[in-house]
Amino acid sequence: MGPLRERSKMLTGKLESLLRQSKFFVPLEQSSARNNPGFTIITPTDPESRGAQLSLLFLPRGGGVMEKAFTGLKEWGVIGDDRKPDVIRLAPTPLYNTEEDVEAAAKYLDVILADEIQ
Repeated sequence: MGPLRERSKMLTGKLESLLRQSKFFVPLEQSSARNNPGFTIITPTDPESRGAQLSLLFLPRGGGVMEKAFTGLKEWGVIGDDRKPDVIRLAPTPLYNTEEDVEAAAKYLDVILADEIQ
């Protein structure tokens, strides 16, 4: 179990790092002022407090961005689960997800949100 947990923490940490580098990422404390499509991470940053998943809150709240992002991610083969009205949970699975999968998920989310603002 130890090696699986370490791989899980690595994959989730990499996903978090990539998402925080996105031009659509908004720090949680600034999320209430966002009018353009974007997201924040509402999961604790401490790997011991979050398990293997990241919950992304899409902004602006109630703006329909989550549904478009969820549909777009599925079209790219990225599977998460939605928590209506505005949250998607992404959970890299250490038994079969790779670092490349995590990189692709972050990239596709940027593509989807870029399409949303055009």
